[in-house]
Amino acid sequence: MKIVVDAYQAMSVAGGIARYARGLISSIAEITPTNEVILFYNRFFERGKAWRPKDESCHVRQVIFPRRMLQGLWSSFEWPPIEAFCGPADLFHGLHFVLPPVRRAQRVLTVHDLTYLKYPDYFENQALNNRGYRLELPRALAHADAVIADSQKTKEDLSELMKFPEERVRVIYMGIDHCLFTQVEGQKAATLQKLYGLSRPYLIYLVGTPEPRKNLARTVSGVRRAAPQLDLVLIGPQRRLKKLLGDNLQNIIFTDVIPDELLPALLSGATISLYPSLYEGFGLPVLESMACGVPVIASDRGSLPEVAGGAAILVNPEDEDNISDAISELLKNESLQNRLKIMGRKRAGEFTWQKTAAQTLSLYRELV
Repeated sequence: MKIVVDAYQAMSVAGGIARYARGLISSIAEITPTNEVILFYNRFFERGKAWRPKDESCHVRQVIFPRRMLQGLWSSFEWPPIEAFCGPADLFHGLHFVLPPVRRAQRVLTVHDLTYLKYPDYFENQALNNRGYRLELPRALAHADAVIADSQKTKEDLSELMKFPEERVRVIYMGIDHCLFTQVEGQKAATLQKLYGLSRPYLIYLVGTPEPRKNLARTVSGVRRAAPQLDLVLIGPQRRLKKLLGDNLQNIIFTDVIPDELLPALLSGATISLYPSLYEGFGLPVLESMACGVPVIASDRGSLPEVAGGAAILVNPEDEDNISDAISELLKNESLQNRLKIMGRKRAGEFTWQKTAAQTLSLYRELV
């Protein structure tokens, strides 16, 4: 079986879709040694080498051509087919919005969320999201032989907002890298925490892509009311985070985007991991925090209750009192902290990229 995967998103440094691309592709390459996997990159201005799994078992096909122009050819003229770039293929998997025309390959599309269609005000770049959700996504859904949703909530949103048949959607959860995301203690943790200026107890928010939906202002307010003596560590692009917060920067430590291999040490040192986002299609930081032995406070919206599975405290993200009260209660209740740590590790253990890849390959085989 010859599989072509649109690996463009794997080049991004941060964000859940980039994690999904790298985690899925790496695990598919590990468990399918006899299958040929081609990573398709359509890029032009993007710098750096094309990402590939560590064992470099996948072939890479790069098309040096403006991505939006190629998507325009695909959507307007249904040309050129993906086989023109990659040769004969049995299946093409689009990991975010885009499905190219094909000669005979089956097409699978992953839909991560439909938050923009429900709540467009939660996003800054309206033009980019309009193009993606209102133009590219409907076209891709119309051509997909099967659709993968990251969560049951996203599957329900596809039915409600896109009128897409539920029987054609397969829910396949994301995974986490348990070799990487595990509790880090001792000198290694202390050294990395000191590197980022973390010399006292702190709370942490692995923001990822900064958007209004990340609910930063209410989160900061809730932290200040509940724990004015603690720092709040924000992980994500510093310039964009500061833009969202304005002058509201007291007791906040910005790490900027950091390499994945450093994340576990920073998560492990936190007293609480916060993720009170207004809406998510999945929510990897919840599971990554749990795997590192950190109690989690998350939003009761979108897919987060589904992902947390009862192993986190859920709050109304629009209620600052609720956020603040949850932080206060957890800080003073050591028994609750320990219980959430145990439950969180168990819950995180249920999600692996190997499981994600196996279920995805099973869908491929049903189609081919």
